[in-house]
Amino acid sequence: MNNISYIKSERGKDKLILKGYIYILEKQGLNKLIWKCENYQKIKCKGRLHVCNDEIIKEFKHNHVPDCAKVEVCKAINELKEKAIERPDLRTRAVLGSISTSLTTSATAHLPKLSSLKRTIRRIRNEEDTSPPNPKSLSDLMIPQKYQLTNDEQPFLLYDSGPGEDRILLFSTERNLRLMENCKHWYADGTFSTSPSLFTQIYTIHGVQYSNVFPSVFALLPNKMESTYCRLFEALKSIKPELNPDTIMIDFEKAAMNAISKTFPVTKIRGCFFHFTQSVWRHVQQAGLQQKYTEDSEFALQIRMMTALSFVPVANVEQAFNDLMDTSYYTTNEELLTPMVNYFEDTWIGRMDRRNRRKPALFPINLWNCYAYLAENIPRTNNSVEGWHNSFSSTLNVIHPSIWKCIEAFKKEESLNKIHVEQFIAGHSMGVKRKYKDFAERLKNVCDDYHNRITEDYLRGIAHHFQLNV
Repeated sequence: MNNISYIKSERGKDKLILKGYIYILEKQGLNKLIWKCENYQKIKCKGRLHVCNDEIIKEFKHNHVPDCAKVEVCKAINELKEKAIERPDLRTRAVLGSISTSLTTSATAHLPKLSSLKRTIRRIRNEEDTSPPNPKSLSDLMIPQKYQLTNDEQPFLLYDSGPGEDRILLFSTERNLRLMENCKHWYADGTFSTSPSLFTQIYTIHGVQYSNVFPSVFALLPNKMESTYCRLFEALKSIKPELNPDTIMIDFEKAAMNAISKTFPVTKIRGCFFHFTQSVWRHVQQAGLQQKYTEDSEFALQIRMMTALSFVPVANVEQAFNDLMDTSYYTTNEELLTPMVNYFEDTWIGRMDRRNRRKPALFPINLWNCYAYLAENIPRTNNSVEGWHNSFSSTLNVIHPSIWKCIEAFKKEESLNKIHVEQFIAGHSMGVKRKYKDFAERLKNVCDDYHNRITEDYLRGIAHHFQLNV
């Protein structure tokens, strides 16, 4: 188990603590945070952590020993700041006394001067805003009126399931729901690192309109259970019964898929190609083939060719898979590729039974297939949603914020959303970088040539146009 913890910097940003080292956030990827050692400039330390949902997925070594005393002092100062805010009734001296008793002798020697700590306490108390205390449980959560309204005082908290540890909060506006009513395509996605500590995830629903994607519904969910997703979507439909999208794109989460099928029975569920490639990459790692993939470009291309089956017409995917298995690379490297082939059959294609017919796969082909959507210029991924989550995380500038800071961030997003929608109604366009336009055009050219190519060449052509996502 990773013993990751976090403290605040002087500027209020998160620092990550692990094994006596202190890290600061370097950058955000689409689905991970990259942290660098705080000594990266001072002594050119190359220590790094790649973290996804508080789980370490990659770690780079430091060029110095850990400093446990310094870490202990930093944690103690953070506790001091928290106590100064949580207990405004305590005198400064009492706050100092409460943290000094827990420090080791070596850590105490590294503490700043008492006069400096006293100034810190006074400054923190002066800067503290007027938000209510963070509740200790969902049952205790009482939402003041200012957090139930948008910045222009329109109803924003449209659904609250009520006190209890399975509580759901749904934020949107009548205007946003009217927009969603006219959107044929929705994206839905959850994020965990920015959710308030009382909730498991922030779940957002985005509508595609004016050739752009708009965040329109913000929900706080207590877990990832199918029943919770059902309650969320049922609440949404009860508020706006006219909602009935043609498609909803999500990641490959069975609980959410089942809930959508029950609530929107005629809506087609689509799996996101980004998450599809992410799932394939995870299995490459699980199969112990990560090094082979990174060092052998032909092996990597062949794995992507399996993934490229997503761009074959649904009716032809099984035959294309069989054709790929019969190519010289797969027959020559059968033992090496067996873990990936078995994974593809069990998860995406379906394994052969005794009657030489394929059993149902974990995820049906039409769920993860992109061929028809590419022809209709419907986005294959929810990358724009992943990008929104990164932007939202930057706005919060904190991991697991208070419920009040989270709602304030929702309100800011709603205000921005209103501006963006009006701009597009007025004819403004969102610029797309030339390289992305060229990429999309080349990919579509290969797909348009499907009927003129043998399977191996077609899959190879598609595989040149993407990478597996970490």
